[in-house]
Amino acid sequence: MAFKGILFLLSLALAPFWASVQEPVALSKADLDERFLLQISYEQKPGSQDFMTSRSRIVTFRRKNGTLLMIEEPHTAGSSRRLLATIPVRGETSTDLTVDFNAGFNKIFDEEDRTGEDYYGRVDQRDYSSFRLFRRTMLSVSLRGPLLVLTQQAFNERDEPVLVHYYLSRYHPNPDFEPFEIENLDHFGFYQTYPQRELGRTVLYAMKFDIHKPIIFALQAEIPARYRDAVRDGVLYWNKALGLPLVHVIDAPDGVTAPDPEYNVIQWVGDGHYASTSHIQDDPLTGEILHAHIFVLSRSAGDLREQNDRLRYIVAHEVGHALGLRHNFARGPVSTVMNYLGFEQSVRIGRDVIRFGDDALDYDRKVIRHVYLGEPLDIDTLPAFCTDGQRDCAPFH
Repeated sequence: MAFKGILFLLSLALAPFWASVQEPVALSKADLDERFLLQISYEQKPGSQDFMTSRSRIVTFRRKNGTLLMIEEPHTAGSSRRLLATIPVRGETSTDLTVDFNAGFNKIFDEEDRTGEDYYGRVDQRDYSSFRLFRRTMLSVSLRGPLLVLTQQAFNERDEPVLVHYYLSRYHPNPDFEPFEIENLDHFGFYQTYPQRELGRTVLYAMKFDIHKPIIFALQAEIPARYRDAVRDGVLYWNKALGLPLVHVIDAPDGVTAPDPEYNVIQWVGDGHYASTSHIQDDPLTGEILHAHIFVLSRSAGDLREQNDRLRYIVAHEVGHALGLRHNFARGPVSTVMNYLGFEQSVRIGRDVIRFGDDALDYDRKVIRHVYLGEPLDIDTLPAFCTDGQRDCAPFH
């Protein structure tokens, strides 16, 4: 990919002035009509709980007079292309077009990146509902290897601030990744790609990481020292479930916060947030998870030991989502960290299973090994399952 930040007029004298001004970006003419992966996340109230991801899309760029058209490529034969943005061309050389993404990126599509067949059924609705962005400013434009990273400040229709993160790169599916097809949601729950038509049938792939390389979670610097071991234990619980040391924990470099295109960040957040949460962004055609963003609420109850044991359960729950697992609200004996547990139950799981236990809970172990490692799943011995949106299935039901 030949994206280049255009450092026009960036002399030392002018740097303070231009530092907060959106910079046009050069797109090589050789990249026109090639496929790109576009991923977007946004915070409608920066610093609060309203973090979301927008549906990942495969796009191409086409020249039309003084503009560049960003068009979504269809996933299946017979589907129509969709114009997503019209981006002004500000300059041109024999090899490049200088384009203004800030002017063209003027709305956010509402569809979330992760989905499931119970959300919309097994037909892709192609929902293009969106909200507008006003008073836009491109705060930063940078290259992270082959990835163009843009951060935009804007305001929505209610005049509330919106902070938008764009990741754009040439689309190259991972040749080592093995997609895992999910046929139904009856027995276990994984987030899925949006429905695709292949050989005359509908296919949905589980959203999961590539197991041919370490799955690394980075602990953001603001996690207090008294809680860091508990957070690490919560992440590494999933190695007990996998039976392999695939999941790793590192300290995030200084200044790294969620979201970040190079790290799966576990972010410590304050009491203004509604709840701990996690989000994932994937290759929309294969289901490979490319980024995970986890936000852990700092508010807690009980003494320090109870706080840490409950935190172990909360982190294991959110990392489970980051690995692709959905909720399991089935009643009965506790068989998964993917349920919502009360204070006493969660402390007990954090202590007896995550801190001191030698094995993961039954549902977690069987399902994660089935999807990630291809182990057969015995439906007759699998614990009960029900998830969001299913009839009579709700937390604390």
